[in-house]
Amino acid sequence: MMVIVVGIGNPIVRDDSVGIRVVEELQKVTGVDTAISPTTGFEILDVILGYDKAIIVDAISTGGEPGKIYELSVDDLDTAPLLNTHSIPLATTIKLGYTIFGDKMPKDIKIFAIEAEDLSIGDRCSSKVRNAIPKVVKKIMDEIKNN
Repeated sequence: MMVIVVGIGNPIVRDDSVGIRVVEELQKVTGVDTAISPTTGFEILDVILGYDKAIIVDAISTGGEPGKIYELSVDDLDTAPLLNTHSIPLATTIKLGYTIFGDKMPKDIKIFAIEAEDLSIGDRCSSKVRNAIPKVVKKIMDEIKNN
């Protein structure tokens, strides 16, 4: 099974960069295909087309406990407040991908979203979000092994 992990975020917005930080850590421990994207726009489709499974990591802002990890499906994206400092919402991008590209899209897409705390300018995640990074990496590794 061909799997790709995509980290979404802005590298200079503290907790919004968590998707990028997870992918950077994942690259140290596995050879799985990875990509980083600053947006949730159509360029995401170029990255995930042709894969059987895509795992997407991004920040979320629900007002919940900072560092909390949410495991979401594409259907959950309609109501999940993923941070949209990017472009068009991820749900819109993925649904258009299925409409336009059909079978070339991954059959399975899973989203790991980490509750943000600090969205100020900076190059490091807040401590609670930073502490979630190895937990998400482990969850991704388990997800890959179970497929």
